[in-house]
Amino acid sequence: MINLMFCGNEKAIDGMVISLLSITKHTKKPLNVFVLTMDLREIDEKYKAITKEQAQILDKIVKIKNINSKVNLVDITKYFKEEMLESKNIKTHYTPYILVRLFSDKVENLPDKILYLDCDLVIYKNIEKLYNMDITNYDYAAVIDAIGRRFIDKNYINSGVLLMNVKKMKEENAFKKCRDMVVTKKMLLPDQTALNKICKDKLYLPNIYNEQKKRQKATVIRHFSMTIKVTFFASKRKRELMKKYNTLIKFLPNIKFLNVKPWNVDGIHDLYEIHDFDDILEKYYKYKKLM
Repeated sequence: MINLMFCGNEKAIDGMVISLLSITKHTKKPLNVFVLTMDLREIDEKYKAITKEQAQILDKIVKIKNINSKVNLVDITKYFKEEMLESKNIKTHYTPYILVRLFSDKVENLPDKILYLDCDLVIYKNIEKLYNMDITNYDYAAVIDAIGRRFIDKNYINSGVLLMNVKKMKEENAFKKCRDMVVTKKMLLPDQTALNKICKDKLYLPNIYNEQKKRQKATVIRHFSMTIKVTFFASKRKRELMKKYNTLIKFLPNIKFLNVKPWNVDGIHDLYEIHDFDDILEKYYKYKKLM
């Protein structure tokens, strides 16, 4: 089995559907998917946990290719509230759900090795080679961050794709150390920075396993993370979309930090001019009606 992990609230379901549809398109092996969620409506009414009905939709998707695949819904609300409500990073540019995977040591029956995936990924090739990599002597395997390597550290990893050695990280108490850091130290990218700082044994992967810029011929996983776009001339339509998806720095007219996700179809088609997973989007629309 290929063990996978996704984390998020009910708004992350769109991304999970697209990711799983693209994975099952290329991978026939059975998938053992852990979906970690939590209910934090006391902080924000939008922070609703993924429901059993939504998890059943994900389970239906993975079983189409292999009947032995399954989705396991895990609610970590209790653990999060015990440790994180007073965290200095409970309210950031991102939602608290970026911190959920740091509670992996609290999940019963979690496999010793698991591939964590962000919810804004599209998979273009079989992930078996990635999953089968030997990480016995590493905490995790990951790709360098396209933006962080310039502004933070040349070896700063992007945590959107993490092949985690759960057993080793538990033995080192790494998950708890990351959580402690998030509680006490204010950070721009709290979960990612903690994983960079606390875990010392990293296997650096080629960009094809977490391509954050533009899909290449060999790309296995395309990550639609925040990107920098510099432009001086653009059509009215593209200017409108850049304004819609612009984030962080808004006072530099020609430099945009864009945050377009796979389910932002107008941005994917008209701004990025990407149509290479339209077949996945067609299937996604069908499941979206069920959701």
